[in-house]
Amino acid sequence: MSESKYNFSNRDLAIFFMVTFGFTIVMGIAMAFAYTKYNYPVDDFALVQMYYPTIGVMTALLLNKERHKNLPMKFYKTYLSFTIVSVILVLVEIFIFHQAPSAYSTYLVLPASICLALIYFSDEKENINRFGLGFSKNIKASIGCIVLYIILRLCVPILISFIFGDFNEVNITSEDLKALITIFLLPLSFPLDFIIFLGEEYGWRYFLQTALQERLGKRIGVILVGFIWGIWHFPLNLFYYSPAAPFYSVINHIISCTGSAIFLGFVYMKTKDIWAVSIIHFMNNSLVALFSSSGGVNTVPNSELVLKTLIYTCIVYVPFLFSKEYRKTKEKTLNYTS
Repeated sequence: MSESKYNFSNRDLAIFFMVTFGFTIVMGIAMAFAYTKYNYPVDDFALVQMYYPTIGVMTALLLNKERHKNLPMKFYKTYLSFTIVSVILVLVEIFIFHQAPSAYSTYLVLPASICLALIYFSDEKENINRFGLGFSKNIKASIGCIVLYIILRLCVPILISFIFGDFNEVNITSEDLKALITIFLLPLSFPLDFIIFLGEEYGWRYFLQTALQERLGKRIGVILVGFIWGIWHFPLNLFYYSPAAPFYSVINHIISCTGSAIFLGFVYMKTKDIWAVSIIHFMNNSLVALFSSSGGVNTVPNSELVLKTLIYTCIVYVPFLFSKEYRKTKEKTLNYTS
């Protein structure tokens, strides 16, 4: 396939990688400085890192003269303004005021999400749809995929327990029943902080998945997306998720992100709905916080955890590679060239 037939050019792809990983490396160095020199908490670094993939996409498309005139410019500019301000706030507190980040970036999420939602509905609908931000025309499919994710996610402790014979993990209490109700109510709170999760999904699913699948095929493309997504967490593995065991943390993230990429890739190809995959991503992160006493932070993963993650991924997510969405030979274009 010639480059002119790709939805995103090689130049777009190069700019995306330079911006996304440029931010990740520079902020990773700043995170290392804050963590090792001052022993500051680095939660805000984890938050703003979720914005980098979409900053990369928007920068690439803004610099593409052919695409520029058709972009949802209000939405793009508003998103970039809030997210870049969030990044600057973290850096200013550490390097100018020499203090631990005060969660200003976290406080900005709610007003930013509300403002961005208002801008979304005031922008050109045609441009919103053309650049992958429109709502699915098949709402039932999107809802079905979200429910499917919930079912799969709830199978984790039961599945792992049967495989490893650790039935202590299956211990349903009244608190668990409350958590179950919370799970099904989670999507209702998504609009309050959607700016964060759109930050990753617009980059990984809308842009990178599309670009790599066109070049490498659907299966190899989505697996590579998962690997890149996992490696992208590297600074967080070192200083946030598992400072005491970063090697196992990196391996575990590569495996889990590859599995998630397979499932989210399936959902995105089935629905063409960036909001469905963003909601699922939001639910995944919320469930980690809900069911883990540590919230997934400062954990000490080991080889057993990596093995559990690998087994779960192979049993639950890998089969989706054989679904009809991955077997289809032609992908419908995004049609943003008009």
